[in-house]
Amino acid sequence: MPRWVKALLVSLLAVLVLGTGVVLLPSREQPDPEPPFSETARATAYAETRALLDGASAAGSSPATVTLLESQARALLAPAPASAAPSGAVSSAPSAPAGKAAFLGGLARSAAQRLADAGKSDGGTARLLAAVGTAQLLESGRLARAWGLPLPAQPALPESPAPSSSVLSSPALSSPAPSSSSPEASCPAGGSTAAPSTATDDAGAPGPGEALAAVVRAEQEAVYIYQVARTRLEGTAAATAARDLAGHQDLLREAEALARQLCTEPPPREAGYRLPAGFASQAAALGEQESAALPAYGELVALSDGGTRNWAIAGLLDSARRMESWGTLSGALPGLSVDPAALPELPGSTAAPAP
Repeated sequence: MPRWVKALLVSLLAVLVLGTGVVLLPSREQPDPEPPFSETARATAYAETRALLDGASAAGSSPATVTLLESQARALLAPAPASAAPSGAVSSAPSAPAGKAAFLGGLARSAAQRLADAGKSDGGTARLLAAVGTAQLLESGRLARAWGLPLPAQPALPESPAPSSSVLSSPALSSPAPSSSSPEASCPAGGSTAAPSTATDDAGAPGPGEALAAVVRAEQEAVYIYQVARTRLEGTAAATAARDLAGHQDLLREAEALARQLCTEPPPREAGYRLPAGFASQAAALGEQESAALPAYGELVALSDGGTRNWAIAGLLDSARRMESWGTLSGALPGLSVDPAALPELPGSTAAPAP
């Protein structure tokens, strides 16, 4: 073989070896990708709720408040403690507030943040955060009244697309804006709408249309029951029932309009509904009726997004408020059916559960 051929082969081999080595060299390390917003929001919620739990007894909170916060922390920790609450989350959380006023302020701020994060999180996390924020906000109001302290500031929820004037009886909670487009503009040609039972996504799972249909049915039943109760109540209770009835009528119109905007025909109104058990005690029955609507709003929070979700969060909060105004507590996670025995235990808890 001529020398120049040998030299060429050696050069080619050197180029191949050099190129392979360059390819095999590890590239500069890339920063870890940012965790999804839902994971961050859930971890932050756990850290702040855990801090509130650790400071609840020191602030003089009742055992019921301690139990509520413990249940919320356990729910936020599930299903995987390692992923739900990173080790850095607790250490970076604010320290447990000391004193009644500081604890009350921390609880109200946590509630407002949970409700805000619920609007931007993924479905299941959004429902959980909305439940936690609702319960914490109501608990802050109860503690303020019990301790004789000023009522914490109410969170201002983002605008919702409901076409009527206001979703809630409390104007500080929501300022619904008119929809920018009519249902006819976005629905298929011919104006046809899907039946509630078929209002599902492409994979066959329940969608926002089906969830809205459940809200419509809950509001239809609430309107009927309040109409009956108003005729049997007297004094302040009758005035409260009349006010709540007007609120439910507004909610029903808004839910029906939102359903049509999603090209879903809302369920027709029935002539009558079965009255709750023990309706002779109307106040308790009305509280139970409000409780029955919470899961429907929670499901809509999970299955919707944008303005419809904001409307559902506001509806969940207002339903829980009306429920408690009639003497029925909404629990630690309103709108969620949770078995406490299925929740994970808190690592290193310093708070003792209520007896």
